[in-house]
Amino acid sequence: MKIAVCAGEKSGDLLGYNLLKELKRDNDSISFIGVGGSLMESAGLKSFFPLKEISYMGLIDPLLNLKKILKRRREFINFLKKEEPDIFIGIDSPSFNSGICKALKKTTNIKTVQYVCPQFWAWRYDRVKKFNYLYDTILSLFPFESELLKKHNVNHFFVGHPLAEQLLDRSMDFNLREELKISSEKKIIAILPGSRNSEIKHHEGPLIDFISKYKKESPDAEIILALNKKSDFTKKLKKTSKDCSVIFNNSQKVLAACDIAVVASGTATLEASILAKPMVVIYKSNFFSNFILSNFFLKTKFIALPNILSQAQVVFELRQNEVTGNEILKKVIITFKKRQDIASKLTSLRETLLVKDKSKFSDAINKLLSS
Repeated sequence: MKIAVCAGEKSGDLLGYNLLKELKRDNDSISFIGVGGSLMESAGLKSFFPLKEISYMGLIDPLLNLKKILKRRREFINFLKKEEPDIFIGIDSPSFNSGICKALKKTTNIKTVQYVCPQFWAWRYDRVKKFNYLYDTILSLFPFESELLKKHNVNHFFVGHPLAEQLLDRSMDFNLREELKISSEKKIIAILPGSRNSEIKHHEGPLIDFISKYKKESPDAEIILALNKKSDFTKKLKKTSKDCSVIFNNSQKVLAACDIAVVASGTATLEASILAKPMVVIYKSNFFSNFILSNFFLKTKFIALPNILSQAQVVFELRQNEVTGNEILKKVIITFKKRQDIASKLTSLRETLLVKDKSKFSDAINKLLSS
């Protein structure tokens, strides 16, 4: 069996790595072709072109590089038509992968799969009407997505979220604190300002103000600023070094070790949810991006993943002008008071993301091929 895959960004590379490993474990005669990053290549994929050539984030960067992205997609589609794989699996990046699926559906018999359901429930809801035309099946991560797909008679297979299996258990908190050289007696707040430069830029001012104010109220508390890389430690953030510790490239461990967190909206909020860590979620962007999202795309009541998944406010979320040092401080104080109740709700949420079947991807593929 020959399976083609395409991941459009680093998060997709991680998802693809787990997918390829499981499929290969269950059927060692499978060969993989397509596009992926270093993780997928370590699982046996030879990438058709480097992942970075199509990996652009936000609203503006993809538009500025649209010509190059579309050229690469045309080349990849022609490559797939020549190679004639049994199945094509688009991994996340639905804007890029839907065009591939559409082209394959027109002129080939290649089965098409989208791994990670397009977030039609957040924006452009009408997309769901095209899913059965574009995809032979969708592999969904979240149970509420599966309910919506079922409602619209979309072929799908619930595989759960891999992070729910992979992240460290809360029982390891003490060992992690020892490993990170943090006192087990201290109250710990983790600060995750985001992984992109634009996120850090918009969040650093309010977070610096919060850190300063909180340390005045609770001088014995330990505040840990978790950053992906040293270049994220901006000049402004360096001014907070007297009031907090800084740890690089270890955000999951920092989350696992903390009591509560202040987290930029995104994947880190899911990680904190799976670790059952009470949090305050923040989101601030430039005026133009926020205007476009708010007025033309965003359809959800919430922006924080734990709230979206629960369809209720489990954690506080602050957006745009609400993201101030004072507001973060207020919400952190309340969150500390309610942290046991919040942690319990997040633990229940984590259970809904687990699928214990170790051959879930293989089962989905076999079901598709036999239909």
